[in-house]
Amino acid sequence: MSVTLSYPKPRSTQTKLFQVARTDTTAAVFAWLPKYAVIIGEYIIGAVSSDATTSAAVSVGTTATSNELIDSFSVLTTTGEGYNPASGAAVGAAMATPLTVDTPVDAKYAGVGAESTGGPWTVKIEYFVTGPGETL
Repeated sequence: MSVTLSYPKPRSTQTKLFQVARTDTTAAVFAWLPKYAVIIGEYIIGAVSSDATTSAAVSVGTTATSNELIDSFSVLTTTGEGYNPASGAAVGAAMATPLTVDTPVDAKYAGVGAESTGGPWTVKIEYFVTGPGETL
């Protein structure tokens, strides 16, 4: 393989952003990713952590299960504030694999225990789009 100015092919990163609130306890579609999208980054961004007494998590997926992309990312204490890569909670098979169809992005929040503050949390998904039949 040779490396030149035109290979590997340059890619433009695109971003989807949406917010998940404490009241979003049932999975719902928050965004769509286009066919051939390749996810390269997932982040949870927040200003206020949940004050749930036991657990608090945001999950993001491509079905109503909502965990294929980010599986139960804790937004309790310090991980609910700031700009946090979801690498520890991301499901590996969803990363760096071109999507074969336009794909919905579902999300939900799950808190356990009494809570009165926290969120909303912004979910940031970074991706690029290959052409038909292109490889990474």
